[in-house]
Amino acid sequence: ASTKPSFFTRASTFALSKVKVGTPLYSLAYGAAAGVILSGLVYAGRTLSVMCFDHEYYKLQSRKRYYEKQLLFTREQEEASNAHYLASLSSEYDPAATRMPFKPLEPKYRF
Repeated sequence: ASTKPSFFTRASTFALSKVKVGTPLYSLAYGAAAGVILSGLVYAGRTLSVMCFDHEYYKLQSRKRYYEKQLLFTREQEEASNAHYLASLSSEYDPAATRMPFKPLEPKYRF
């Protein structure tokens, strides 16, 4: 008397009989596996490209440094311009013009 095959044995033989070369299920599985492998290769290639050949980061850092230097230069120019403007205003300052007519100059208006 032969023993009855187990459920897993029967299920696996049934599945393998449905996935033989030339069946639609075999084609789908083969395509899915090929897609996974291809996408893995593309991912590895892009990672390698970014790690070895991507210099965009350095370009951006350089541009940021240049912009910061430009910004500091323009701020210094503005500060100098404001200082010259104040100096020109103070050269025009006439304390006598702030006193009341025929009165002495108050000490708070002295420069």
